[in-house]
Amino acid sequence: MELDKKTLVDNLDGEYVVVNGTKIRYIVKGNGSPVLLIHGFGQFLEVWWFNIGPLSQHYQVYAMDLPGYGLSDKPGIDYTLSSATEFIIDFMEALGIGRASLIGHSMGGIICLGGAINFPSKVDRIILVDSGSLFEKVPLLYRLCALPILGDILVRPTIKAGVRRRIKRAFYNPDLVTEDMVNLNYELLKIPGVKDTMLGVLRNGVRRSGSNPETIVTDKLHLVKVPTLLIHGAQDTIIPLEYTQNACRLIPDCRLEIIDECGHCPHLEKASEFNKAVISFLGG
Repeated sequence: MELDKKTLVDNLDGEYVVVNGTKIRYIVKGNGSPVLLIHGFGQFLEVWWFNIGPLSQHYQVYAMDLPGYGLSDKPGIDYTLSSATEFIIDFMEALGIGRASLIGHSMGGIICLGGAINFPSKVDRIILVDSGSLFEKVPLLYRLCALPILGDILVRPTIKAGVRRRIKRAFYNPDLVTEDMVNLNYELLKIPGVKDTMLGVLRNGVRRSGSNPETIVTDKLHLVKVPTLLIHGAQDTIIPLEYTQNACRLIPDCRLEIIDECGHCPHLEKASEFNKAVISFLGG
């Protein structure tokens, strides 16, 4: 899987909209029912580069850099689950989107859940991709990154090799990680303010013993009243499949799509299968 420029949307640099005083970079492509793509921790809208084109043939697709990430403003706000969820609703209102389906990867999945639970009138369907916040356990590395001083050192993208290792860890087949991916991640992670955002998210969501109880939504999954699709890479070593399987049993109207030979990023590693599953679900 090479980064084929033909698979990218035109003008991926995007547009800007001001949401509650914060300038947000986003792109929009296609026509039809609105679909929002919400990236994960330490990411940016380009992580959807293999999905925006195919999905926009059926829907009006929006992808944004969340506040503090990518080329959006770095407001230094309190990066909590509730503030992130409210941002998505405010983003929709700023662009005149009355109701939309939400697709979120990892941390973005948590935001989708928050939207479905707290703003059901704004959400048609949700798709959670290897979603976080479905469990209490947190990998040791994330707990270390949340610590004072040590976290500042670990989160800083000092060398490109470290960024490459982190991306490869998220893939089942690390040979699929291209230098284009590594270079783009490295450059966007170096942008001033991004490290502070990542530390803010970690320190709000992670404790020494595991997840901050306020970010765990397992006991609220029965409140999700919109149709839900859970997509999970079978070989994800960051968020084990069993957590998503358990979550699917607790959500009233839920389907589970397991993608084999795939790690934490099905939308990148198995983009074709991912896109087909999304289009089938949203059109069902």
